[in-house]
Amino acid sequence: MPRGGQHARQWRLLQFLARPEGVAVQHAASQLGCTVRTVWRDLSVLQEAGFPIYDERDGRHGIWKVERAFLDRLPVPFSLPEVVGLLASRHAIEPAGPFGGAVASAFAKIEALMTPRALELVERMRRSVGTRAIGAKLQLGAEEHMATIHRALSERRTLGMRYYSLSRNAEGDRLVDPYHVTLASGGVYLVGHCHLRREVRIFAVERIRAVSLTSDTFRMPTDFDAEAYLRGAWGIVRGELIHVRAVFGRAAARDVRGRLWHASQELRELSGGRLEMRLAVADTLEVRRWLMGFGAGVEVLEPASLREAIWREAAIVSGRASTARDGGETPARKPPVRVGPRAVRRRRSGIAGRVR
Repeated sequence: MPRGGQHARQWRLLQFLARPEGVAVQHAASQLGCTVRTVWRDLSVLQEAGFPIYDERDGRHGIWKVERAFLDRLPVPFSLPEVVGLLASRHAIEPAGPFGGAVASAFAKIEALMTPRALELVERMRRSVGTRAIGAKLQLGAEEHMATIHRALSERRTLGMRYYSLSRNAEGDRLVDPYHVTLASGGVYLVGHCHLRREVRIFAVERIRAVSLTSDTFRMPTDFDAEAYLRGAWGIVRGELIHVRAVFGRAAARDVRGRLWHASQELRELSGGRLEMRLAVADTLEVRRWLMGFGAGVEVLEPASLREAIWREAAIVSGRASTARDGGETPARKPPVRVGPRAVRRRRSGIAGRVR
């Protein structure tokens, strides 16, 4: 049996063991669809790794349970599977997030209950049957700013920041009244009032080059609601709401339906297995990138500006692909070409083309 199957089976055994009455080896074998000998071997592996389990003989049958002493040492009434589940999911909770220090401390206490070999086995289980964190990793350097940001939040102090603006590709000095810190798609973001722009803005913490506390204090508006402010964002980008309408072909629709991509989404089934999606989102850049990831499997119908932007991208990609195929070189600064849908369709770019 593949190693992943073994680890998945051992994880299910730990769940059986959490029952107050324990688990009989024969019953576990029946539930797992394997031999009694396989269950004995898995239980022995777990025990030798240091998992707090033992065999309580009941006649000729082996009854396995979790040691009472281990349960008594837990700070709260966790079960053994809950402890293993927390440890296996640790990677999904970004240590550099707003509560990073407290989270790391809590996990350190939980890990202290396990042997090194048991922790190694938990890691192998995670790789086989666990979850994978979604989104990009937080860039190095962001964590060092969190202590200052947390202090500014608690003391209502204005921050002085040296910030790199991605849109302007330049660094600049900012004064920001911090209102809220949030974790999204693997990144930490600061929501606050920017003195330069005179409005609430969102700042990616990893793009803060330097930060310090000022002596100035501020009052956060009583009507400011961070959840409401971020609700219209696609990902973390905000702006004026636009209405998007797109149709996914049959193949792409299978990946789209059944998931909540955005709180505003409305889905409508069409003939031939196609799917129409309507959204009210705050920015077209992130939505455009997401839609273009479906290639020819999606057609954008509204708004016209988003549709046109995708056609322009398609024209550029098509031109570069043609140049590469012909063995030439792409000019370093080739300006975008405004190409209508028919022209791009003739080029067969494969990006945001018409759904069949």
